[in-house]
Amino acid sequence: MTAPSGYQWSEAQHNTGNTSVTNSVIGFACHYSASSNYKAADDFTIPAGQTWKISRISVYANGIPGGTGPFDALRIQIWNGKPSLAGSTIVYGDLSTNLLSASLDSMLHPILNSSVPAPGLTPTTSETIWKLSATINTTLPAGNYWLVYQVHKINNGDVYSPPVKIKGSRGLAGWNAIVFNSLNVWQALDDSGNPFTPPRIPQDLPFEIVYKY
Repeated sequence: MTAPSGYQWSEAQHNTGNTSVTNSVIGFACHYSASSNYKAADDFTIPAGQTWKISRISVYANGIPGGTGPFDALRIQIWNGKPSLAGSTIVYGDLSTNLLSASLDSMLHPILNSSVPAPGLTPTTSETIWKLSATINTTLPAGNYWLVYQVHKINNGDVYSPPVKIKGSRGLAGWNAIVFNSLNVWQALDDSGNPFTPPRIPQDLPFEIVYKY
């Protein structure tokens, strides 16, 4: 099935050569509201010898197509270590300030696998992936950092970030995104598969950092 004009499918993947199981998740919770406090997190590395002056960070969230987007807030933190580990500290930002500066329809419809396992699932166009950007002003030296973020929806509803997708792979070695869940603990983001097939596959989250060095 061809995607609508101007759009592409962002499809849950299966491993090349394995047509019996596919990834089964098109989004992980990343929202806050009066009753929810989810936080999504993934890491990035500033190479040795570099110092980054960061001016913008963008994350991605599933939402309805059209207009300026269904979101009204984006909160950002940067940690100098994995936020679930003792000793890690915040080096930028907080989870009270709204830094949302732009919402852009990425022209991608997130869908489950349309062919695996056979006969697959019919693609739908009910959601599109939005790029949400925050204006940032901070300078960081070389090191490994963790980006933590929360998104708020105008209607106070749930928000889900799409996982990274690599064609022909359910996940790559080293993927390690985490989420602060409804039990108020950090847990690994993983995909149990369709049908459920151990082991669960760790996932990563897409984000973009604009910087000078």
